Parts: sequence; structure tokens; C-alpha cells
Amino acid sequence: MRSIGPWIVMLLFAWGGPLAAADKPLNLLIVTADDMNADSGGWNGNTLGATPNLDAFTKGAHRFVNSHVTVPICQPGRSALMTGRVPHRNGALGFNPIRRDVPTLVEVLRDGGYYTAVIAKAVHMAPADKFPWHAVGEQSLGKQPTKFAEKFREMLAAAAKEKKPFFINANICDPHRPFINGTGKKAEADNPLDGARVFKPTEVMVPAFLEDLPRVREEVAQYYSSVSRFDVAFGLVLKELTAAGRDADTVVVFMSDHGMSFPFSKATVYYNGTWSPVLIRYPGQKEPKTHAEFVSSVDIMPSVLELLGTKPPAGMDGRSWVPLLKGEVQADRDFVVTHVNTVSSGKSFAQRCVRIKDRALMFHAWVGGPEKFRVEAMNGLSFAAMNASADAKVQARVKQLVEGEPLMLFDTAADPTERKNLVREPKYANDIAELSKKLLAHMKRTEDPQTKAFETALATK
Repeated sequence: MRSIGPWIVMLLFAWGGPLAAADKPLNLLIVTADDMNADSGGWNGNTLGATPNLDAFTKGAHRFVNSHVTVPICQPGRSALMTGRVPHRNGALGFNPIRRDVPTLVEVLRDGGYYTAVIAKAVHMAPADKFPWHAVGEQSLGKQPTKFAEKFREMLAAAAKEKKPFFINANICDPHRPFINGTGKKAEADNPLDGARVFKPTEVMVPAFLEDLPRVREEVAQYYSSVSRFDVAFGLVLKELTAAGRDADTVVVFMSDHGMSFPFSKATVYYNGTWSPVLIRYPGQKEPKTHAEFVSSVDIMPSVLELLGTKPPAGMDGRSWVPLLKGEVQADRDFVVTHVNTVSSGKSFAQRCVRIKDRALMFHAWVGGPEKFRVEAMNGLSFAAMNASADAKVQARVKQLVEGEPLMLFDTAADPTERKNLVREPKYANDIAELSKKLLAHMKRTEDPQTKAFETALATK
């Protein structure tokens, strides 16, 4: 396929969008945090002060505050991001390669004349020939902010030397486990703080979806120390972009690949697993706004391709939200669907969820199977502390996670931490009917292999 957009004589969005001339197409920088909850930043109301650089960036960026990742797990999540397709349509249900007939963002932009480079997480984009980077920064850089920024500077220089526009995917590996001062300290020992702030348990607030137990609080403090180091790296990357004189002609996108590595977050379709606001800043934009529409990470590929003026490949499930940036209205932006299939252990814990403003309907296909729920995010201090607690409420929460129920409906306005299943409450029958219709339509349209199992769960609820 051949890109046409960046090379046309003039591309001008009258609404204040990017301007790309034939000799100066726009660049693309996608920055990700690894396992960072959406509400860990000050811009989203957090008062801890762990993310001053991200907060500063946010002031000049469009904010999609109801954005959810399609898959809240590293490799399948990045496969969805880089293909614009849900997992059962790109082939990467879990930690396996995408299908070879599925175009990737890297292929599209490299074929269009872009210099393409990635720092860290390249191993989670497979097979390698479907992600033809010109340059790859090794995984170990992901938790070393100064060296990460140095590699980014080298990539900017390489693109300039080749006189090509660039697409750089800068994947900061904080706050992924092991946390600063956390379990697995031997693996963390060689990673510098680089000016990150180390938080004490007494300084942090335990997120409401977790239990405020001493060991949980200790691990949350470790997590926020790693969030601080992420922010150091993020600030250094933007500093390098400005120093190279490329901030004025670069589309910058920021997101976390999914929620924090704690129970009821990463590798689940619970709210804190999939909620990942997208921030985007682009040349020529009008006053940035907060957008309340529900969007998905599969929307990012079609969105950035439109901003770059590049012809999109056929077959993507996502839709560009450039019309939303223009202030227009898009149909079906009142809900979002999320997915889990195979987790890092190789076991299948299939889940689906459809969300609207104040309701969420979840389907857990694994319930009743041979395995209780167990994922990487349950390692460390927090789940162990919950599991050891004698408190009946905490034990009920543990049971909800490890045993689950096939269908779960949550009133997220009254119950934002998703603790009370209302699927059998008669007064919510209309909500269940509305949400199941939306989810079933999505599953049939995308030929989801879990469709029949969902239909059976609805019939027997």
C-alpha cells in the first residue's frame, strides 16, 4: 500500500487542523505508559503530585476522558492499537502474533515514506516482519529515563539525516512491576531513580476499588514511586522533541496501555482495567477540549492516519475521532466494548464488557470452568493481603474476583468500584436488555468466537 496524504501539495483542515506541505509532512509520536491507572495523574484529579510533566502536557492537549483500551493486557492490547482491530479480528487473542494479512500502523507509515522507530515493548508486537521498524530501542531502556531520552534523541536525528518524517512509538515501561522498592527488587536494582520521587505509604491514598490494608497501601506507594519515574521520562522525551525543533510539526498522542497491575484492574474488563484517557496534541489545533464521547484504542490508528493525511487500510474496526476534534457529533459514541481472552500465563479467561455513562454489563465466559481467575496483577503484596484478610467484606471482594459470575451488571453511578452485581434485580431489566443488545450486535458484527456463549448466558441468567 502507498500513502498519499503527506505528499500532496497542500493539506489544510479549515477547522484548524494540521497543515502539511509536500516538503514537510507531519510526524507522529505515540507515547505509552505501562500499567498506569487513568486517575494517577494530577490532571485527572489526583492530588499526590506524581505527574507534573504529564499534567503540563495535558493543558495543551485534547482529552478523551471516556477512552477505554480494547484489551487491558500488554501484547494483545498493543496488537489492537497497531492494527485498529479487535483481537479476534487481528489474530492476537493473547501473547501470540497477529495474522499476516492484517496491516499495521508501522507498515502503512513506513510504506508511505516514514522513518519508523520504537523504544521498548517491541517484543509485544509480533511477528517482527509485520512491524518493520527502522530502529529499535531495547527493552531495558523503559525504566531508565535519561537513557530513554538519549535513544529518542538519536532516533530524531536519524530521521532528520534521512530527510524523512518520523513515526516513533516511545513506550515507557513504568509503572509496570517490579515497582521501585517493591517485590522483585533484584530485577529493579539496576534501574536509576533519575530524580523520581519515592513515596511513603502514609503519603498515598489507596484507590477506592482496592482495600485499604497496610500491605496494599505499601504497594500503592511503590506503584506511585514508579509513576513518578514514568513522568520523569515523559518530560525528558517532550524536552528532546522541543530541542530538535519538532514539536511544531508533530502529532503527539499519549495513553496508558491499560490499568495498574493490581486486582480488579489489569487483565480485567472492570473499569480500572480498561479506562485509559487519550491525550492528543497536533499542529494547527484550535483550543483543546475535554471530550466525553466513548472511544476505544482501536480508534487511534484511523484517527492518526487521518490527521497525517494518510490513506487508511481497509478492515479496521476503529473509527477516526477527527470529526469529534472538529466539534461534530458521531453516532454510537455513547458506549464502548472491551475484551479479554488469553492472559500472560497462556490460560483463557475470556471476558467482554459493554459500558455506557452509568452502567456496565460484563460477561465472564471462564466462570464455571476448571480454573479460578488468576493473573499477573494478583502477584505481589495486594492480593495476598486481601486473600489473607479475615474481614467478610474483603473476602467477598476476593470471591468476586477469583470465582466471578457469568453475567454482571453494575450501576456505576451508585457503585463506581463495581462491587454489587444487579443482574437479577428486576428494576434493571431494561438496562440489561439495552446493553446486551449493543454487545451482541458488536460480537456478531466482528464474528466474536464468544457470541454463542454470551447468548447462552443471557438465556440462562
